[in-house]
Amino acid sequence: MLSILALAVSVLILCWGSKRVVRGATGLSSCLNISKVVVGTVFVASVTALPELLSSLFSVFLGSSHLALGNIIGSNIYNIPLIIGVCGLVGGLKIKNSSISKECFFMIGLSILMIAVLAVTQMVTWWIGAIFVAVYPVFIYYSIRKGNCSVHEECEEPKRSLKNVSTDILLGGGALVISTFLLVFSAISISEIFGLNQFYVGLTVVALGCVVPELAVSVAAALAGEQDIVIGNVIGDNILTLTLVFGLVGLTSSFSVSLSELLLTAPFMVISTLMLFALNKLSNNVSRTWGVMMLATAGLAFIFQTSYTIA
Repeated sequence: MLSILALAVSVLILCWGSKRVVRGATGLSSCLNISKVVVGTVFVASVTALPELLSSLFSVFLGSSHLALGNIIGSNIYNIPLIIGVCGLVGGLKIKNSSISKECFFMIGLSILMIAVLAVTQMVTWWIGAIFVAVYPVFIYYSIRKGNCSVHEECEEPKRSLKNVSTDILLGGGALVISTFLLVFSAISISEIFGLNQFYVGLTVVALGCVVPELAVSVAAALAGEQDIVIGNVIGDNILTLTLVFGLVGLTSSFSVSLSELLLTAPFMVISTLMLFALNKLSNNVSRTWGVMMLATAGLAFIFQTSYTIA
């Protein structure tokens, strides 16, 4: 009961922290005169990716490296369909952006590289981690370089003081750190009590818990009309998880990987990204139909992975 209570409390703190982050992010855009897509991709995603980063590192330090790998894969599976799907049901989300296609191909390339390397070596090692960490600064540089507001009106909003903006982001980030520790601790306890596979717990319980802040930030941003922050947050979080988070896990821990677990779960990362690519190409708006399709994809992935684990 204490573990379940800690899990519930961690999710509530995650939601509170995410609201402070999105408020700080919108102010940061005007303070630094950079586009909201980049604010979402770099700054908001860096903060909302803290749960994935910290939960994965906490898991490694607590001797649950497979939980960390499951968390990384699960987060990249559920981020896109859950966030885009829920925002589609809320209504009013537009995602037509010329750079999304390039970033989708980049995510697909990273996912395929991760699958291929782990399938061949069946190990997570320091040199694999070093490769993925090295990609992280390249992505940040590319995002910031294209991020200055070329259209004056895009960044023309009432400016808040940098102190207030920093306070929101720091308080929100601190809340995410505390809640993440509670989330991992309760998830490990639950897995031990019920005898669950740690990779599966990371893939579902921890990953879905870590998606909560991204989902809360994105819904809050969508309702506030900050659509560019929604898209930037989704893309940035997935890329940060595949580069920085996975890379640091590899640098801090070496462990074997089950080929069957990898091949029956990781390809869903590619499927989710392909759906975002198709949506960007085929439609300007995330309609309720697209929203339902996205949520159905997340549901099918969860059912498939749960069925496989039980079997």
